[in-house]
Amino acid sequence: MGTALARAFAAAGHEVAVWNRTHAKAQAVSGGTHAFEDLREAVSGRELVIVSLSNYAACTELFASPSISAALTGTTLVQLTSGSPSDARSGAEWAQAHGVNYLDAAILAYPSFVATDYATVFYAGPRALFERHREALQAIAMNSVYVAEAIGSAATLDCAILEAYYGGSLAVLHAAAMCKAEGLDPKLFFAQKHSFLGLISVTADAAQGMVERDDFTGDQCSLNTHVAAIEHIVRLSRDARISARFPLELLANYRRALGAGLGEQELPAVFRTLAQD
Repeated sequence: MGTALARAFAAAGHEVAVWNRTHAKAQAVSGGTHAFEDLREAVSGRELVIVSLSNYAACTELFASPSISAALTGTTLVQLTSGSPSDARSGAEWAQAHGVNYLDAAILAYPSFVATDYATVFYAGPRALFERHREALQAIAMNSVYVAEAIGSAATLDCAILEAYYGGSLAVLHAAAMCKAEGLDPKLFFAQKHSFLGLISVTADAAQGMVERDDFTGDQCSLNTHVAAIEHIVRLSRDARISARFPLELLANYRRALGAGLGEQELPAVFRTLAQD
């Protein structure tokens, strides 16, 4: 990811200094960039510093050096390291303590998507700071989305989207496994992707309004009916001797909503029990 980011900034005409804990990796970036062995030299005098590391712990370790924090004072640090909202807030606290301007960011893209229409980057922090650097940041993603002032909001939105992605992907793969176990060619299931994607889209649209109103009443399909459908999926999985862990987890969450007396309401009513400890 770091390589893709550096090359994108260079391709947009920016002077780019590159540093990596393994210097050979920094040297291999090329593409109009300049590799540094010393991190302090790499960040000194820079208007914009982009950080993309394996985790926040690695970042904390690097920035613990007084010489590094001093070199970053007065610069704008854009934290693109993946983490949780609490990680982001810890990063902001460090930045404030050392006089560093701070934007927390989350990139929703594979490295090959950087600088293409498929890349999205979410930003959180002072709006004026984001606007000051917006044009430069669009070198890595034209779809640069300012989320909110609150540090952690970009990471929250990123985690939310990734949960929908990972959960949805696991559901798709489990569905294909069910088909194969029952002797049905999975390609017949994949050919129907618009059916289940359409249902998810319709449900998301309905859920938005229901969550806003905290009103999950409706006349389309009760939670009781949905739970019965999930029970069929669990039974199919067990009969076909494939893993039933995923549908069982689904069933447990939906049944919890029934236990809360929400059985006659619409599917998004599950939100009420998920929002509770």
